[in-house]
Parts: sequence; structure tokens; C-alpha cells
Amino acid sequence: MLEWELIVLLLAATLGTALVAKRTGAPITALEIVMGVALVYFLGVHLPFGAGVLATFGSLLIVFLAGLETRIEFLKENWRSAWTIGLPGFAVPALVLFFLLRQGLGAPLFVSVVGATALADTSISIVYTTLHQYRLANLPFGRMVLAATLVVNLSEDATITSGTLLYSGLTWTLLAILGVLLVLALFLPRLIARLQSEGGTYFANIPARGILLSLAAIELFTSLATIPGIFFVFLMGLVVSRSLDEKSLEQVQGLAFALFVPLYFVNVGLNVDLPFVLANLPILLGLVAVASTAKISALLPGLRRVFGTARASKVAVLMNTRLTSATVILLLMLENGFISDAWYSLFISGVVVLALGSSGVLRAFQGFSSAEAARQALGSFRMEPAPSGATS
Repeated sequence: MLEWELIVLLLAATLGTALVAKRTGAPITALEIVMGVALVYFLGVHLPFGAGVLATFGSLLIVFLAGLETRIEFLKENWRSAWTIGLPGFAVPALVLFFLLRQGLGAPLFVSVVGATALADTSISIVYTTLHQYRLANLPFGRMVLAATLVVNLSEDATITSGTLLYSGLTWTLLAILGVLLVLALFLPRLIARLQSEGGTYFANIPARGILLSLAAIELFTSLATIPGIFFVFLMGLVVSRSLDEKSLEQVQGLAFALFVPLYFVNVGLNVDLPFVLANLPILLGLVAVASTAKISALLPGLRRVFGTARASKVAVLMNTRLTSATVILLLMLENGFISDAWYSLFISGVVVLALGSSGVLRAFQGFSSAEAARQALGSFRMEPAPSGATS
């Protein structure tokens, strides 16, 4: 198949998944992975040369946008509540899954770390898009959920980054690269703010171009270190949230969701070995069941404390989704030879099942029948400051 034929096919596939997502309410990002699996299984499709770079931008942009939406000021004010929910929401399922993979399935040590970390994820993209779908993202409820999700993802990224560094061997070169990444994540937002303050025409789109350049620079150094750069992209998004205006945010969102994000998730699916997954379906279902049980059990105590009993189960189901960080980690580990195609296929399939399943269960709740119902049921939530100035 010619490269232009592939491009037309891929763009048609992304448009088709968007239409299906619109009609069904299923998370579009998970459907794009399913589309990728179908394309490679039935047509033998692979991304044309150079398209992988565009796909990588998709993963970076969705993580960056989530950091923007959380808002660093809100995270500062409510960090205790966010950690009360997020830390056990990652640590407990990660430990349970690690022992299941290592002791129960006999997976290699580092494969067990990678799989447990990925399957303990909470999908920032599904949480982010779901909150937007129900018009909750800009309310205290939505920001608190995003803050807790951010803690899960930061814990996840810290675990996989530390594990990769220890597995690969910590060197002065790697430490230097990590230092450069931290400087870039803190310095580049200032550059973007300065470019934005200079103004310009709508078509110049200077802040969006500055953001793309910044993400490319971070990806360059993370590829040199062969570690996930999720933490640094999150950090940059949080810092940029102080200065980026709504118009520039909409421009970046348009770029991300029209091209980069769909290509990324289709590419994730293109690497799945479907026959292997089907042959090991009982293992897949067992991983999904254990991951869900451990995740929801670990989340509920903190959620009841912060959101109240009536809202806790809804948030637990929403945070039981996996996708963005998990796929970024798994694809990077596959591309750098840390895990095999078989383990990648099994873990990615678990991620997709949890994404689609949890999203379907969420829509069954009465409060999520429509945006109006969700805002009525959840929009009244308010953070109550503790005497120290943080929330309890």
C-alpha cells in the first residue's frame, strides 16, 4: 500500500472512530486503539515513515493539556486531598499486580514492574475528556478529580522512571539528562509566556508553536535517556497554566485532537498481536478483574472522605479507567526492547478493556445520563478548607 493511501486510510479511520464515539459515548481514545488493532490484523497496516513522530506528539500533548486543565494553584491548595486519593489509588493495585505477575504468572522482574505500573494507571485522557463531556472540568469537583488523577500519574511516572534507571544502570550521563529535562520543564513555560505577551495575529499561533517546540525538546532528551518523560510534560503543563489564555488553549486543543492524538492511539493498536491475546484470554480477564478490584478498593476510602459517600462510587469507576500514561509507558518499553511483543499485547489489551468497561459502567449511573444531570448531581461539590489552609 502506498504511503498516501495509508494516510487516507488512517485519517478515514480516525474520522470513523470519532463518529462511533459520538453515537455511543465510548471513549474515543480507546476506540482508536481498537481501530489500530483491526487495521493491523485485517489489513496488515503500519504507520508510514515519519508518522510515528506525529503519533508521539499526540501522547505528549494529551499529558500536557491535562496539566493545563488541573491548574497548579488548585493543586497547591488541595494537595492533601489529592494525595489522600491518588497515592493509595496507585500504590495498592501496583503492588497487587506486581505479585500476581511475578509470582502467579512467572513474568520477569522488570516486566512485572512495567505491567503492574501500567495497569495501576488512571487514564488522564479519559478522565479529562469525560469531565469535559459532562461540563464538569471547570468546577471544583472536576478539578479535584483531575488533581487526584494527576497524583496517580505522577506516582506512576516516578515508579517507572526509577525502575528503568535502576534496570538500565544509573550513570552520570542519565543524571545530567534528567537535570536538563527539569530545567526545560521549568524554563520553557516562561519562554511561552513571553511569546504570548508579545501578541500577534490569530494565524501566527505563536503560543501553540512554542508549546510544540517545547514538547519536542523534552521528547528529544527523554529519548536519549530511554525513559518516559510524562513527569516533565505534566510539570510544564502545570506551570504554563498560570499564563496561557483560553484562546491559545483552544488552538492547542484543536491541533492535538484533530491529528496528533488520534494517530498516537491508532499506532498503539497497530503494535498489538491479536492472535496471542485471544489465545491467552483467561489471563487477560484475570488481570482485568484483579486490577479493577484492587484499584476501586484502594480508591474508595479516600474518595468517601473527600467527596462524600454518594459521589465516591462514581468517581471510583471514572478513575478505574486506564489509557494515556499506561500506553506511553508500554509503547516506550516495547520500542526500547524492555518488554516483548507478547507482554505488550497482553497489557495494552487489559488497558483497552478497562477503558471501555469502566466508561460503560459510568454511563449507567443516574447522574451521568446527561451533562445537565451530572452538573446537578456533582456540581454542588465544594472544597472545605481545613484550618491549615489545605483540604481534608
